[in-house]
Amino acid sequence: MSQERRQFYRVEKNVALEVQRVTADEVKVSLQPAQFEVSPYFELISEVQGIDKLQDDLLHQLNDTNPLLAQLFKLQAEKLHLITRTLATSGLEIEKLTKQSINLSEGGMQFFAADEHYQVGEFLTIKLVFSNPLLGVLLYAKVQRIIQQGQETHIAVSFYRMPENCRMLIAQRVIQTVPERIENTD
Repeated sequence: MSQERRQFYRVEKNVALEVQRVTADEVKVSLQPAQFEVSPYFELISEVQGIDKLQDDLLHQLNDTNPLLAQLFKLQAEKLHLITRTLATSGLEIEKLTKQSINLSEGGMQFFAADEHYQVGEFLTIKLVFSNPLLGVLLYAKVQRIIQQGQETHIAVSFYRMPENCRMLIAQRVIQTVPERIENTD
């Protein structure tokens, strides 16, 4: 992928963020980090988002042969989505997480490191919670660069051993933001 295209698909997102250090051995244990305490609502949102993606593909195919039935399934999906979001919003404790603007791409992100000092090559677990629509992901990452900007330190990480469903969800958030980015540059 060319550098220009890679930069085009880097977006600024406001998220709730939690970061913890882990060892290389901990990263090898599973694809999904287990270092965070997560509520069942956090997991519910992630699962529903994954199912939504599969369902959307099927609905597009069904719409070609039976538009009325496809519309019925879309309405059922919207109803379920509203119920899920309401449950998750009331059950997630986003207030405890640090909220900040990150620079995000499908392969990694850059974030502000308040009082923490990281080293290049160090492994991290990351808990990202996006709002509108509400979505949470747990990821492993590896520190690629430490960027000093005046008094602030920013950490650039690449996602490491990312499950496909998480990659798809992040890619979807990035792609959804690209039109906003283009509109704001005029």
